[in-house]
Amino acid sequence: MQLSNGDVYPHNHDEVDFELLGNRHGHEWRVQTNVYGNGSTTRGREQRYLLPFDPTLRHHAYAISWTPTVIVFYIDKKPIREVVRVASMGGDFPSKPMSVYATIWDGSSWATDGGRYKVDYAHAPFVAEFSNFHWQGNPVLMGGRRSSKGAGSDVAVMTAEFAVMTPAKRAAMRRFRRWNILYTVCHDLYRYNGTVFPECDDADGTEREDFHKWGESKRVSPSRRGYTTQQQEGRADGNDAAGGRPSTGPLDLYAQTKLTIDQ
Repeated sequence: MQLSNGDVYPHNHDEVDFELLGNRHGHEWRVQTNVYGNGSTTRGREQRYLLPFDPTLRHHAYAISWTPTVIVFYIDKKPIREVVRVASMGGDFPSKPMSVYATIWDGSSWATDGGRYKVDYAHAPFVAEFSNFHWQGNPVLMGGRRSSKGAGSDVAVMTAEFAVMTPAKRAAMRRFRRWNILYTVCHDLYRYNGTVFPECDDADGTEREDFHKWGESKRVSPSRRGYTTQQQEGRADGNDAAGGRPSTGPLDLYAQTKLTIDQ
């Protein structure tokens, strides 16, 4: 599930997305979030997490809150990632009107254990089911012009509960990330030769310390992260949100999704 405007801006598109990555039977599922702005595909801002559930068993709620100042990703009504717009990001923060897409595509070259395991088309067709799809935002007119009716919606979305990160919500997000995050561009020292992304927040340094112990790198083989049964059961669940249709400025995107494989 993604927000994108690649069809309108093929050379400088924006993108905000959830990506359910490939999985091997009996292994934990992973989800990846990504943010691109103004065609900044050479500076991918991926973050990857273990899911504390099997997404093929029942529907779960995946949501994106996108406003001019912040992007928040939710799973089952809990925030898992916050991208705060800072001036030094420049055009890397998505700012142009985007549409909502849901796709299934072959990421065999990288998605499952770095491309080690490919899609097995013997299990096709592959199905993604969506339900309870909600959106709230500003519609866009032909030619990318913004509707004159959007001002009231701006205020409603930017002040809504899902767009505001309270201390309690941020604490819940940090708990989820501590138990579930596998990769973050914020602490990958190898991929961009130590480049610091200005929006990254790790005030007390604990996430960086944990990541250096067990995190995955785009260029370095990951260390194996082990869990006891109690630790696996204790990891935080996911998130909430609402959403989608061509929009600019504030947008709340919400969809419940279930993946199935027809044998």
